[in-house]
Amino acid sequence: MAMEEKKVYVKDARNGKGAFARKKILPEKMILEIKGVFLTCNEDDDIDEETRNNTFRYDDDLYISPGKDIANFINHSCEPNAKVVKKNKKLFIYSILPILKDEEVLFDYSTILARDDVWEMECNCGSQKCRKVVKQFKKLPLKLKEKYIKEEIVPDFILKI
Repeated sequence: MAMEEKKVYVKDARNGKGAFARKKILPEKMILEIKGVFLTCNEDDDIDEETRNNTFRYDDDLYISPGKDIANFINHSCEPNAKVVKKNKKLFIYSILPILKDEEVLFDYSTILARDDVWEMECNCGSQKCRKVVKQFKKLPLKLKEKYIKEEIVPDFILKI
């Protein structure tokens, strides 16, 4: 098990399997590196639905498919406690709020969906602020987009695509 995986473990969650904190994680702490196989937009068209649903946008043309890596189990919430961060040409999951021991690590999938992404998902996060559909960052309510940009919850490269 890689060092960063020790911070989370996989168990049953609201939406299948999820990644949960082994112990309390403070805000702005790296939780795990998103590892996997790089896919282009064209390759993404030819993969199965489950794989496509679990890819992470990396840049203009690349996505990372975590396969069986623990990042595959990070679920969506319209009230996230984590975010995707790109540093040194790698993607990571960082906490944005304190995450308690045994609490699920969740990020807002819309924060990695750029203008050219057509993927959408019916939301089942259970949050009081649930938007019912997960879609491109640009389609989020203005106040939420402003909040995510101000708090650096959306990666810079998504804003540029």
